[in-house]
Amino acid sequence: MVPYHTIAFSQQKLRAALRRSADQELVFGYGFVLHSRRHNDRSTLGLITLNGESMALTPRLLSCLERHQLWLFGHARITLEPGTLSPNVDPGRLDAAECPLSTLLMHIATFDASTGVTQHLVQVEATVKAEALVQPMLVLTQNRPVGWPL
Repeated sequence: MVPYHTIAFSQQKLRAALRRSADQELVFGYGFVLHSRRHNDRSTLGLITLNGESMALTPRLLSCLERHQLWLFGHARITLEPGTLSPNVDPGRLDAAECPLSTLLMHIATFDASTGVTQHLVQVEATVKAEALVQPMLVLTQNRPVGWPL
């Protein structure tokens, strides 16, 4: 169960980010907040949508994002890949595509301007771990992926 204030705060952050993008070259129409949540006393990754739907992040949901450009906080281009399933679920008993994830891989493409006027594209790979994720991450895209909630 995710506390109501966490959902409401996430909705406010999403609405503000989508409003700000209306004045930018790249306009976003959909987004979600990636956060850590509890599932059977274990940390798993979850998401909160603009309409306040809160759910576990699963490999099936991630597969729906494959053809979408994703932006971390609206500034850095990212891709997301499934990491490990939550240790307290049995993928033999359940469909693994529907099991909550405890980690995911994030590939980040951003520009490094520290070398002067010329910007260099920097590729970074990070493992996002539910138990270590203390700050929710805002992920924006231009439109809602098929199979995702409003």
